[in-house]
Amino acid sequence: MKDLEKKRNEIKDFKRIIVPVDGSEYSERAAKKAFILAKKTGVDLLAIFVAENPPSYPDLVGLYPEVLESTKRYGLSVLDEIEKMGSKFGVHVITKLKAGHPDQEIIKEARKNDLIVIGCKGRSGLSSILVGSVCEKVFHHSSSPVMVVR
Repeated sequence: MKDLEKKRNEIKDFKRIIVPVDGSEYSERAAKKAFILAKKTGVDLLAIFVAENPPSYPDLVGLYPEVLESTKRYGLSVLDEIEKMGSKFGVHVITKLKAGHPDQEIIKEARKNDLIVIGCKGRSGLSSILVGSVCEKVFHHSSSPVMVVR
């Protein structure tokens, strides 16, 4: 019994668990892991959806306000689903919708005592070198601990 209590206290070093979501199966898997951790530790869970900043293609910039509004509506529906999933796990979920570059906004949101639980598709080779994913950028640049769920 003391060993279990000791492990819980070690995990409780985290004040929040942050789970970035985008509606993909990868972020849903990460959310489920985050719910389990939040349930076991009793810490707050923050689900964050980041609507991408305007595209850098001049022809598309004029469409950005409409695209942003559509993305925000989609983001709110994703966050709503995550909130419902959280209630099934018995976890209180705080939701946040932001606009910007996803990796930068996730990193800005995280504090020293937060754990980021993020889904990752896992790329290899040239596509990983040329593009890089939000997961990879958060993993390499965040000062907070990051748990990657593949």
